[in-house]
Amino acid sequence: MYKHRIIECIVNDSSDYDYVYDSAVQNTLDEYFRWADSQNGAVSFEKSWGEPSYSLCLQVDAKFEDKDTYALFKLVYGNKPYNKLDTNTLEFTHA
Repeated sequence: MYKHRIIECIVNDSSDYDYVYDSAVQNTLDEYFRWADSQNGAVSFEKSWGEPSYSLCLQVDAKFEDKDTYALFKLVYGNKPYNKLDTNTLEFTHA
């Protein structure tokens, strides 16, 4: 299985922000979901939290069943993870 990090962002450790983070993940990944649907189930997404340290880190990875789909994904979307939350648009962006 191949894996690619889409989002890796330090976030506030308050439960008051859960809705904001979930909405931002959905909004950011909307285009990725549509692309994954066209790949006939060869792509899945996994949300996790980084290792406990100074700050909480939200991580979202795309997981691929085969290397061809993985390679196509990297050609279409690049390889730099989103690392900043835009609270105005509720999307993750590149800083």
